[in-house]
Amino acid sequence: MATSHTASVDLAPPEPPSHRRGGQPSLADRVAWLLRSNRLLDPHQRWTRAKSFAAAFHGGSWPSHTTESRISRWETAAVRPTHRAVTRYEELLDLPAGTLTAVIDTLHRYAAPPGHGAPALARHLPAADEAAGRIDDLLDRALSTAIMTGRQWDELSALVSAAPSLIISPRSARAALTERLLTEMIVAHGLSWQQRFEAFNRLIAHPSCQRAAVAACAGLGADRANQVFIETIGALDGSPHPDASRHVLAQLHQPTNDRAFLGALLACVRKIRFGHFTTDQLTDLTALIVELVREPAHRAEAQPLAAALLRHAPQLHRPGMQAALRRAAAADRTVGEAVATGQLAAPHTARAVVTRVVNTTTATLPHDPANDMFPTLVRELLFHPLSDIRLYTAMLIAATPYREPLARALADELAGIRAPERLELNGCIIAALRALGGAEQRPLVERITVGSGIPGPLVVLATHAIGHLGGHSDDRYWAAAVDHHNRLWRRHRDPLHESALRGLVYGLGIARRQALLSRLRDDPAAPQPARGAAAWWLRLPQHVTASAVH
Repeated sequence: MATSHTASVDLAPPEPPSHRRGGQPSLADRVAWLLRSNRLLDPHQRWTRAKSFAAAFHGGSWPSHTTESRISRWETAAVRPTHRAVTRYEELLDLPAGTLTAVIDTLHRYAAPPGHGAPALARHLPAADEAAGRIDDLLDRALSTAIMTGRQWDELSALVSAAPSLIISPRSARAALTERLLTEMIVAHGLSWQQRFEAFNRLIAHPSCQRAAVAACAGLGADRANQVFIETIGALDGSPHPDASRHVLAQLHQPTNDRAFLGALLACVRKIRFGHFTTDQLTDLTALIVELVREPAHRAEAQPLAAALLRHAPQLHRPGMQAALRRAAAADRTVGEAVATGQLAAPHTARAVVTRVVNTTTATLPHDPANDMFPTLVRELLFHPLSDIRLYTAMLIAATPYREPLARALADELAGIRAPERLELNGCIIAALRALGGAEQRPLVERITVGSGIPGPLVVLATHAIGHLGGHSDDRYWAAAVDHHNRLWRRHRDPLHESALRGLVYGLGIARRQALLSRLRDDPAAPQPARGAAAWWLRLPQHVTASAVH
């Protein structure tokens, strides 16, 4: 699941739990809202009374009785829930295993300092002898061609993370393990991606595996045949190891391609925030950022970096450096506000849009749990300038009963998709539908991928989103969409259609449509990048692609 990694100004670190900073919900607030919303909006309306829920809590993953007071403390962020507690929510609410635990781990992983290997939710781990045997069994499986599920990666990485002195040997085993997990991660989506993302971050923080995990990212990031660069290079923001910083900066100076360059830019903000770079590296980075802010092609990504350097690198006291950064940040009003307030401002029109979307969403719910969190999250989803904040907020909402009615409300907002003044908002809506959209929204996104008169950037966004929506597109759609952009590319040689084809290939790969990938790979009239992308997906090991859907 291709994603970006930039600095969080909203997701507070996990440790003081339940207070808000700058008016934004903390991580603990988000976890509490996730649990509360799922219980109160249970489609069967079985657990609207906390007392009944507490009475039913004993059983399954939860070995003892609990109280209404404890439920309340979990759902108001007064107490952090354990892994067993959240798993019991999944069981009582009939949610697929991992629905809640994986999104909590993902949110925590983004907010926690890189190198922090422990999962957000404390696991109940077996005794040492049993754990060692289980690690051996799972390692044997991961290093073979057997299917590895997301739950197995979660279990293996949690056990390894809990044993920092463990040495996985030989070195080739560490390389094979992290390379397989990274490849599965970048071709997975939804819950399967969240579980692998967390597992990879645990391994990249583990003393025995960190160098191999960093090398896996660097190697795949340097491979021009690879098709997922932003996520691959961006994953290096999860490691404080000097090799990770070195590879990120190398991609800035000599990038494999424009996507690897963007991945490196996005990785820098979090690495700046957590002090991964040396003073010399920060000096080098600062000079580059000041230059990039002056270029329209990279200004949007470079300005948050300028703000991050100002906020998190106070050691930059060389003459003229701070002044140059301030001029770079001030080139955009919203970044100037970020420097002053620590939080990027939403557009002026946000209030009306958010009110409309929230009212449309909640009108179809059996009742609204009466809190101010949902409007705040919708505002983040649509108007936060940082794409990763929008992504993680979408994942959070997608794990609640708000998902389907919100997707419908967002689809309604796309009625004005041809209006140029709505370009940025519509782009955020399409990106949100990647995580929130279901089979009901798929026909709309299909039409956008081949629509006439629709701004080109939205067409390209839709082609990259279609692979992640719920439901399925039939072969007729896929073939028609590929032929449409292939024909227009041959006629105009417009890079837009080449980018759209690359997005469609990504969707075909995620959907595992091997026959259509083969057809495009073998089409001599198609642009070479699209043919190469199809060939890359077809070369992936079958056990890797088969595992990534579980």
